[in-house]
Amino acid sequence: MSAKAELTPSTIPKLSLFFFSNVNKGASTTQYQQLISMVQLADELNFDAIWTPERHFNAFGGMFPNPSVLSAALAASTRRISIRAGSVVLPLHDPLRVAEEWALVDNLSAGRVGVAFAAGWQRNDFVLNAGNYKNRQQCLFSSIETVLSLWSGNTVVRDELSLPGSPEPVEIQTWPAPLQHNIPVWITTGSNPLLFEEAGKRGFHVLTHLINQTWEQLEANCASYRRARAEAGHDADAGKITLMMHTQAGKSKADMLPELRPALKNYLSAFMQLSDNLSQSSSSQQRQNQKRQAYTLKWGVEKYLNQYGLFGSASECQEILVALKQQGIDEVACLIDFGMAEESVRATIDTLATLLIN
Repeated sequence: MSAKAELTPSTIPKLSLFFFSNVNKGASTTQYQQLISMVQLADELNFDAIWTPERHFNAFGGMFPNPSVLSAALAASTRRISIRAGSVVLPLHDPLRVAEEWALVDNLSAGRVGVAFAAGWQRNDFVLNAGNYKNRQQCLFSSIETVLSLWSGNTVVRDELSLPGSPEPVEIQTWPAPLQHNIPVWITTGSNPLLFEEAGKRGFHVLTHLINQTWEQLEANCASYRRARAEAGHDADAGKITLMMHTQAGKSKADMLPELRPALKNYLSAFMQLSDNLSQSSSSQQRQNQKRQAYTLKWGVEKYLNQYGLFGSASECQEILVALKQQGIDEVACLIDFGMAEESVRATIDTLATLLIN
């Protein structure tokens, strides 16, 4: 019996694809063409959604400075797959612009958009909006409320044109009107239980990951999220918990290790260098950091290979996905572009498609 024949819609989470490439500066059009081609394949094979991030000023994620622009291209290239931002770093932006841009993409996609909103963590990104850096968590939720209000057709009053002693408020309504009555909203968080709870209270979905979160923490956070939804009067089971996972499928896990291990090492190394850019260190501190980074990198690669990745044949991946569903994960956003060869990435898409329930 095939793996697909054994599955039912309630057996495994929904499967989506997540793109977050580490690229060299000056990415060629070929990389975008490859991405669009893979998204079109995922659309044909009935994957649930495509996720693209927002990243600035670094080769890690450097292909993705604006998810609404890329999502507009994906909307024009696909017919049914959901198109989602993972994430919009909302404190970097005026919510007026966010509401405008995503309403436009909602129209272009015939109502297929969803957005995960994040508070942001990379300090350098906030050169775009430095005033929001210190209070970015509070800014996140107040700006979400503004976006949702504008999405519903309401107006907002702005006072930026006012002068001292001469108030001159302006009432603003954004256009175009979106197709969806409500935009699906996720809150992006790692291991922060307060954000899981806040997302639940507000009736939002959650986009999470295993970068700084253990399985035990994830299980506890999922439970807190469902409980917060119920206590706030929302349907606990209607909330979606989406888990981003590094994914490679096709060969057995043992057979793919010669390609998988170095790809993971290079990708995680680039991520760690991005994190190190948050602070400036003396030369002695830099040497200590390099030693610590080498150890952390080695440990991180093994952590993903042995515990936190979705790697292997269709049957190996299915076993992991069944366990995730039982743990309360509603969707797995499969991060597939972390340095594997293009043919391996396409093999991953084809292999995962055998597990989809149409």
